[in-house]
Amino acid sequence: MTDAQHLWTIGDICAVTNGKTNDRKAAIKNNGIITGISIDSREIKAGNLFVALPGTVSDGHKFLAAAQSAGAGAAMVSKIDNALDLPQICVSDCLRALRQLGVAGRARFGGIQFGITGSVGKTGSKEMLRHALSQFGSCHASQRSFNNNIGVPISLANLPQNADFAVQEMGMNAAGEIAELTRLTRPQIAFITRIADNHSAFFASIADIATAKAEIFQAIEGRSIAILNRDDTFYKNLLDAAIAAGVRQVISFGHHPEATYRLVSITDHPGGMTIKACFAGTDYVFDLRMYGHHLAENAMGVLACIAATGLPADKAAAALVDCQPPSGRGQRQSGIYNNCKISIIDDSYNASPASMAAAFNSLAATPPHIMVLSEMRELGAATNSAHAALAPQINKLAPRVVIAIGSAMHDMLNNLDQSVIAVAATDIDMAVVELNRAITNGDRIFIKGSNGSCAWRVRDALRAAMTTDASKSALKEASHAA
Repeated sequence: MTDAQHLWTIGDICAVTNGKTNDRKAAIKNNGIITGISIDSREIKAGNLFVALPGTVSDGHKFLAAAQSAGAGAAMVSKIDNALDLPQICVSDCLRALRQLGVAGRARFGGIQFGITGSVGKTGSKEMLRHALSQFGSCHASQRSFNNNIGVPISLANLPQNADFAVQEMGMNAAGEIAELTRLTRPQIAFITRIADNHSAFFASIADIATAKAEIFQAIEGRSIAILNRDDTFYKNLLDAAIAAGVRQVISFGHHPEATYRLVSITDHPGGMTIKACFAGTDYVFDLRMYGHHLAENAMGVLACIAATGLPADKAAAALVDCQPPSGRGQRQSGIYNNCKISIIDDSYNASPASMAAAFNSLAATPPHIMVLSEMRELGAATNSAHAALAPQINKLAPRVVIAIGSAMHDMLNNLDQSVIAVAATDIDMAVVELNRAITNGDRIFIKGSNGSCAWRVRDALRAAMTTDASKSALKEASHAA
């Protein structure tokens, strides 16, 4: 590969996967150049390879024509469609071939590879680290939350071999999954955010979750550096696991007085947070245009990652002010909706007891007037108690209206202060209807839920009818507030 537009050739892919092309001319079309890898025909760009993965709901082979129409350079298939004028690489198993392509992508990469896991703030930390590293060179990072057995191979297959840095997020639902993803990623620097009970439906205890997250050390190589949260209850467990795995250096971050990258204080304001930190014997003050104290915590981990490469952490800290949260992770937007001026706080991608608490803390400076909350997933036996525990936190914010989606929210609604208008919505459509009834001029609307619960549809319904450009409004609002 010589540039970002030349990621693979069809010949490269055939060699890696033992695939066979359907057409002798396939290697000639567009000079056989593949510019990227995707499993979603809706996201195909010119020259991309479309990987037709089989699925329980829908088979990717049904979308070959759509991929061709979108400009795909080729498709990876397990069965050739001769009706299409599209170069096709036939393999015995598309998922296995995608994995092989990810392994090959990582093997030819000569830069510094970071791996991020944890229970809270993985994606936000990944974006901060990507942004910070981009001040010093070219950085490739996994898209959105591509952090599982499909997403990680996609990210590695899309890794430019001449990038200076790569950041890979890794998630899990069971023991052994982080170990497998780490064997694919082979990070030189491993960053664990905070351990929380996000997966209690799959693990007997939070300690077991910590053990599973510590699997990231099993295939760490090269520089072999661990970045750990010194405030975490399981810091000692993670430290011991890192040492046992042969990690050469551990760098800590957090509020703890012994943290190497110490978070001294956080000041919330309408434009984000002002952070006071201490590292390398010097005090620093910098701003984040993000919301959530867990992100301030993780920003210190990001700076520790930067320092682990030998780069100046102070320069990275100054650059973080320009980092924007990814979609569904605390983005704020303003506009006119049904003749009312409103602002949206969009935290609709993930919901867990820890992320709920972090989000509520971040709202204290500018409490919302309306809260739209969907139920949390993967909590097992703790489902009812975890949802009921949200009520005291919400009461502190004193919203005018709370719209709760899902039956698990009933105990929370029943424990809200009488001054709060509590609305139970059976589904997203009902929530949108109730929200339309509740909105008044000047309202701040907070939306929180897991991606699977589709809370983002509430956000999209608001955005679709807003008459002011959202991104410009958000920036204007933040600058005025600061």
